Amino acid sequence: MHSGIANVWRRRRRRLIVLAAAAAALLAYLGVALFVAESVTRPYRRPLASSPAVFGLDYEDVTFPSTGDAIPLSGWFLPAAGSDRVVLIVHGRNSSRTGDSGELVPHAAALVERGYNVLAFDFRGHGESGGVRYTLGTAEQRDVLGAVAYLEERGYAPARMGFWAHSMGAATVLLTAAASPAVHTVVADSSFARLDDLLAEQLPRTSGLPGFFNPPILFFARVVFGSDASTANPEDVVAGMPPDSLFIIHAEGDRLIPIDHAHRIAAAAGPAVHDLWIFPGSQHDQVTAAAPDQYRERVLAFLDQRLRPATP
Repeated sequence: MHSGIANVWRRRRRRLIVLAAAAAALLAYLGVALFVAESVTRPYRRPLASSPAVFGLDYEDVTFPSTGDAIPLSGWFLPAAGSDRVVLIVHGRNSSRTGDSGELVPHAAALVERGYNVLAFDFRGHGESGGVRYTLGTAEQRDVLGAVAYLEERGYAPARMGFWAHSMGAATVLLTAAASPAVHTVVADSSFARLDDLLAEQLPRTSGLPGFFNPPILFFARVVFGSDASTANPEDVVAGMPPDSLFIIHAEGDRLIPIDHAHRIAAAAGPAVHDLWIFPGSQHDQVTAAAPDQYRERVLAFLDQRLRPATP
């Protein structure tokens, strides 16, 4: 009798130990996923790497709120005398209005020389703007809409606005085009086509964790930190852009966002595509460094075609 009772208790204890171990493993699994989700949605606030003053340009320090949540955004406005055209320079993840090493400031100088006003601004959580998180295009659409609203308040018509956007910024602008007719002339350099596809490949690399951690990481990123990878998919929305309004640029050697993302955006956009420039070699968002003169001239030619100077 006593032996039978002892055996029952031993079996129950083993089951409890197994259940406790499983619960501990599950908590550890979810805890690691939450930690990674918090880490990958927290931007690196890179300091500004240059200034328009380096090129002897006039500029204003400006601030304006994002649309909807009123996060204060910082930027520069560079005037071009007598021009009603304006181009917004939109940076990528963990960068700023200057680019990582100042490479976006020469873009602004080239635009002003060509007769474009320029607005270069920092996304939320980047540069000198407010906010502590980024969402890889979900919430950043509000920043783009805030920049458009700011320019409208200054008297610039949406029909005279263009966008020169990079990486996460390019994806964000393409997503915003689905919600705002003001976004209609876009240079999209190194955009992803579907964020969930990209993260399925890149999260294990950046986190060092096996792929089975992806589902809870993406869950916590969406529910806790507001970054919904399932909705940040430019290829789903670009078909609605106007004809000949999109210039896609991508480096063939891009290891962060593979080249097939550019082809998928182009296929989805159809007649909206003005040009698809696949640059041989190079790295992610580095065509401008590999061929600076050719790069800027091709971009400016596209903008000139779409935003011709007003006739006297």
